[in-house]
Amino acid sequence: MTSPIISIRNLRKSYSLNTVLSDLNWEIEQGDIVGLVGKNGSGKSTLLETIMNLRDIDYGTLRLWDMSWSDLPQSKREKIGFVSQDIKGFEWMKVKDFLNYIGGFFPSWDSEYCNRLRDRWNLDPDKKIRKLSGGQAQILHVIQALSIRPELMILDEPVAHLDPSMRRQFLGELIELSCESNSTVVFSSHIVSDLERVANKVALLKDGKIAHYHQLDELKANIVQLKIASNKPLEQSGYYRNLSNWQSQDSGATATITSPVSEGLKEYVSNAPNEIIVTPISLEDWYLEVNNEIF
Repeated sequence: MTSPIISIRNLRKSYSLNTVLSDLNWEIEQGDIVGLVGKNGSGKSTLLETIMNLRDIDYGTLRLWDMSWSDLPQSKREKIGFVSQDIKGFEWMKVKDFLNYIGGFFPSWDSEYCNRLRDRWNLDPDKKIRKLSGGQAQILHVIQALSIRPELMILDEPVAHLDPSMRRQFLGELIELSCESNSTVVFSSHIVSDLERVANKVALLKDGKIAHYHQLDELKANIVQLKIASNKPLEQSGYYRNLSNWQSQDSGATATITSPVSEGLKEYVSNAPNEIIVTPISLEDWYLEVNNEIF
């Protein structure tokens, strides 16, 4: 059995008296495309920057390819692509000069692929970075990260400033990268529909921990709203103790399944002590539910 690409154990990170990440555990396997979601301020950027060794941790361990950052050879560091949410610097350079300059630091830089992406996304090579729109500047740095042909790619809100067409093209490149090179991608996003297009796993960061981490297809097949029939109001107990959003009704109750059940949804419903009507919910509704928001 191979070691995970990213392995995090009992990680804690605080700013002054504010604890952002608390005893966080997470493993990411090679070839996964993982969508990281969570409320604004939940610590997604802190977590991704910590993985990139841009933030010191208070406690815990973080290993890439089963090595600490201090032991990670340069050959591995050069195969990590990173795009920050806040992109600054090099504003005086032209697009082509910036890409050529960055490419010089990476032995695996694919200049032909870089130019192809630049042209596909209509970036003027002679335009200065300070003249680019927010979306153009973001895609420039995405091109830079993709062009090193990374084994691991960490992206913090990479599509926040992109229009729908550019988002689709970008997500398509992520799928192609993963399929061609078995690369691993971790990206945060507040656009839940993007997860459905590209990710094979979804992770929810809540209260400083990875509260949910599931195969996306398995999650989508199991997240449902339940209407539980009875001749009287039902209180939550026994067989139903792990359900979410329990609401007693005059003739039973309603509830939600927010995590795949071990025996499978069909078996769970057929083995229940009451008749149950199942209504699937969307991934966006799941996200609102697990964050204790109304949907």
